[in-house]
Amino acid sequence: MNHLILNRDFRLPDDGWYHIAPFGEFPHAGAGVIQVIDQEACVAMAARFAADANTPNFPGLLVDFDHSSLDGEKRSEAAGWILGLENRENGLWAQIRWSDLGEEAVKGGRYRFLSPVWARSDCVDLGNGRLRPVRILNAAVTNDPNLKGMVPLSNRAEGESVDSSTFNRRANNSERNGPSDAKAMEGKGANMKAVIEKLVNHLGLAADATEAVILEKMGGLISATVVTELQNSLSALQTKHDGLVANLKAVEGELVNRHLADFEGVISEAAKPFWMEQLIQNRVGALAVLGDLREMAGKAEVTSSKDGVKETTRKPLHNRATARPVPPGQGGGAGAEGDSKAVKIRNRAHEIVKVEKIPFVVAFRRAEAEIAGIQQ
Repeated sequence: MNHLILNRDFRLPDDGWYHIAPFGEFPHAGAGVIQVIDQEACVAMAARFAADANTPNFPGLLVDFDHSSLDGEKRSEAAGWILGLENRENGLWAQIRWSDLGEEAVKGGRYRFLSPVWARSDCVDLGNGRLRPVRILNAAVTNDPNLKGMVPLSNRAEGESVDSSTFNRRANNSERNGPSDAKAMEGKGANMKAVIEKLVNHLGLAADATEAVILEKMGGLISATVVTELQNSLSALQTKHDGLVANLKAVEGELVNRHLADFEGVISEAAKPFWMEQLIQNRVGALAVLGDLREMAGKAEVTSSKDGVKETTRKPLHNRATARPVPPGQGGGAGAEGDSKAVKIRNRAHEIVKVEKIPFVVAFRRAEAEIAGIQQ
């Protein structure tokens, strides 16, 4: 399943996009499987590439010469790098940036085909020997019409690269080695299944979600780089917020101190903490109350003049009913009768105070009650 790089004039497309995998089912004789390239496969491969591309320092996917990177004994030189993947109406397209060697080779017509590569572990088993790739491993420029590079290992970084013939040899060796290899493979499969189940739960997918659906969902996840940038932005905003709050508190404190100074004659030193709290919690209400207190204090002031010097005294406000003796001729009764009654009450009150040592006000009330009772 190879696709033309150049047209007959050996001209590269201006936009740098190449049709790397058309839709269809393509037999792979060497591996004994049929590769199913459909919409689901292309969507999954494009989504997985997008997720990988979001990782820091992502170089792109390698495009080599004749799949030489799959053979450890050959030199692996880059013909180019895949920088983008798209699912289009006729299959999978790749944006390729050519190296100097690759551009020279394809422009000169030495290579005319592209051949994609995927690991068998990156394929969904559809049964009956049919595999759907959900992740592209790399690609190659080639003139060989046979598809190469069916790699059965999921992690080529461990040093093993195999082609389809190696895949068949490993399968035969596994049969000859007996149950021990089979048990090891079963153990790895169980571990992988547990990992996939956790991943499915974390992504909020159904338990029977296909690998293609999982990879597509992963393609929409926020990358670690974006998360770091968001965290840095949040930290900067928090610092700015803290600075604004500190400035606001400083201004608020200065304003409260001004109000305390404005009402210095109304607020005592001991009451300052209380009024500071009130001014912070409800400045308008506190100022209204302080204004009323200052107005009341002003009305209570009495200005008098003594020897030509003005003196200001505060008239006390008593919250009690006081009965005071009325001097003769200033009320309390009608004429001489009222004056006589007042004198009797006053004299009796003095007698009670002298004997019982009680306040005059209390004694006056008792005297008043006694005189009234006698007269009745």
